[in-house]
Amino acid sequence: MKITSLKINFFYLIGIFLFANPILADFQEIKNSKKTADLPPAEFLNNFLYYINLVVAFIFILFLLVLITSGITFLSAGGDEGTLEKAHGLWRIALLGIVSALLAYIVVNLIKYFI
Repeated sequence: MKITSLKINFFYLIGIFLFANPILADFQEIKNSKKTADLPPAEFLNNFLYYINLVVAFIFILFLLVLITSGITFLSAGGDEGTLEKAHGLWRIALLGIVSALLAYIVVNLIKYFI
């Protein structure tokens, strides 16, 4: 088994344990409390924006892990040009994802502010 697949499996398991239980608990709470058709439009939109914020937070953490992985790849490259290019590509992807997640968070909270 390659080290890369071990890293991916490790991050996958951490993601399941960190995010699956709270999200499932929130869905169960909404299911037991009220139906979405019974909610007033503003409250429904607030709930919808809350879950969008959860997804944005998950994406931010995912790209933060990609940034850490690119740093580890860069440090362990040992001067190999191919590995350095791979680390640089991962670094670009991670920064683009982090900036996108932060902009999405700002937009969602601006929408929530103006409701």
